[in-house]
Amino acid sequence: MVSLLCLPAGVAAVGNPLTDQDKAIAEMAKSLRAQSNDWGVPINEHQIEASRQASNLVKELRRPMAEQLGMPEKQKPGGRVVFFVSFTLGEEGLQDVLETAANTEDALVVFRGVKDPKNFAKSIMEIQRLAAKQSPMPNVIIDPTLFRDYAVTAVPTILMLDESRTKEIARVAGLSNPSWLTSKVKAGQAGDFGVMGDVLEIAEKDLIEVMKEKVASIDWEQKKEVALKRYWDKQQFIALPRASQPRIRMIDPSIYISDDIKDAEGKIIVKNGTIINPLELLPFTQALVVFDPLDEKQIRLVDSRLPALVKRYPRVTLIVSRFERSEGWKSYKSVTDHFDAPVFKLTSDVQSRFEIQYLPSIITADRLAFRVEELALTEESGK
Repeated sequence: MVSLLCLPAGVAAVGNPLTDQDKAIAEMAKSLRAQSNDWGVPINEHQIEASRQASNLVKELRRPMAEQLGMPEKQKPGGRVVFFVSFTLGEEGLQDVLETAANTEDALVVFRGVKDPKNFAKSIMEIQRLAAKQSPMPNVIIDPTLFRDYAVTAVPTILMLDESRTKEIARVAGLSNPSWLTSKVKAGQAGDFGVMGDVLEIAEKDLIEVMKEKVASIDWEQKKEVALKRYWDKQQFIALPRASQPRIRMIDPSIYISDDIKDAEGKIIVKNGTIINPLELLPFTQALVVFDPLDEKQIRLVDSRLPALVKRYPRVTLIVSRFERSEGWKSYKSVTDHFDAPVFKLTSDVQSRFEIQYLPSIITADRLAFRVEELALTEESGK
């Protein structure tokens, strides 16, 4: 097993043992890029963080709706012989149909909805209970769209479909067994053979219409407020103290290879004991500015340093330690509006990678080390 150990600050890389090992460099570069993800720093130049958080919010808002709807996507019937049924047939009548369907090749039993929409789970279990009495268990679904598509208004109704399971060949109402209809089709007859027995109304309301009514009765503004509160309530922020005095620290990101790295053929490409500095393989050309946006003094410090940073570095990334939880998006928007740029929440990975201890801090790279500059207001400037 390969163990990658970060050396403490001040431990320099020992020469460059990979100079003549192009393959090793390529492998390590690939590995480091995969691990570092551009040093774990967000790279979108626009409102990527807002988009990401908005996407999460949309998921929060859509989830309860999906749970309310609970509808399968529209599908082709799962058989060529389709039995349209309802609980108005009674348990005995339904068992007759289910038993027949269980012994009919390529058959499907369809309900238009559930018996008790207010007790959806219990109603589904009731259908499953009836179907489970048969062996093999017939193919049973709830799909109101099939009732609509084939204009089925009474039960029992049996349809014979073509091989594509989309085109109706023949139908009959009032029968629970398809034998009569099958014999007609085999004799070359087709079409609607009308009613050949007792038919009943469909007890279950169209499930789609039931769900529409439920959705229409939902207070979506209240759902939105709950989702927003839930999103911000579960956000985790990293509390870091304000720097009391200016300080610059150099962080050596060198990696010590504690076990041989081998290729697929078992050949050693990087030896145990090798020290590698990732900055040789993945240059860090930007500036990170990490601060607490709820501290006005830190905002002023950042404002004073940004113009010079923007001129010097191709990319400047603003990372904040927290937002005002009670204000949520309003707090986020006030920060982005102030800087007219996206801001990103500080994560534990970024804090650990750059050893951030105090705020505000500016992280850049100086040759083969990270430079962490901690900013502080002096007494004279009105700390």
